Amino acid sequence: MKNGDYPPKKGAPVWMVTFADLMSLLLCFFVLLLSFSTTDPKMFKDVSGSLVRAFGVQREEIQIEQPKGIDMISREFKALFSAEEVMEKMKSTLKMELIKGQIDIEFIDDRIVLRMNDELAFEKSGATLKPDAKAIIDKLRPVFAQTPGDIVVTGHTDSSPIHTQTYPSNWSLSAARAASVVEYFTSTGDIAPNRFTATGYAQYRPVDLTSEGGYKNRRVEIVFLQPTRPTNFTVESASTGSKQSSQETISPVQELSR
Repeated sequence: MKNGDYPPKKGAPVWMVTFADLMSLLLCFFVLLLSFSTTDPKMFKDVSGSLVRAFGVQREEIQIEQPKGIDMISREFKALFSAEEVMEKMKSTLKMELIKGQIDIEFIDDRIVLRMNDELAFEKSGATLKPDAKAIIDKLRPVFAQTPGDIVVTGHTDSSPIHTQTYPSNWSLSAARAASVVEYFTSTGDIAPNRFTATGYAQYRPVDLTSEGGYKNRRVEIVFLQPTRPTNFTVESASTGSKQSSQETISPVQELSR
């Protein structure tokens, strides 16, 4: 050994330690990338459970899902029909009568209104139904029998006064005509009578205020009201009897006057 020479150091060079460190870190980095890109839920759960038991990390949190009110309401109180669907059934059933102009059907707010003029429905100054009016009611009866809801029949006259032994005023004539329609509707027993209300308005609810339109005011209206509460979504026939409800109910007359 010459003077000034140092003995060679044993082992790997110093830079090799840093290089090996770097390679190890890169290997771990790419392994993590690969594991995250192909996560197996079952394997992740198993690994997490092992970590919890081994190191006491990742505390399990119990989460309680809040009930969704919209879903519960939709399942409990889902409407069985819409008023538009009922009106389309009525129009389809009375297609020829609509084409001839014998009746008129329209949708107003939450109700369907069918109008028959008195010339089609009754004899002059009388309340006996004509065969044409009975035929219309016969066609409507199955539609109403299969659909829940109240039915209000209203009678109307023009402003010409009447004074006979049977009908001393327009009030009695309009009420008698409405009652005649209700009686024929319920005569077969297909629809529960407690679904009906008969009302006479005389000349005080005209649809045409002109002198030429007085004949339009002499009419009978059959008003179908869709149920306002979920408890009313029940179709009853005359044979089943009425069902009592513990909730407050609105009578058809109150509903019609809203």
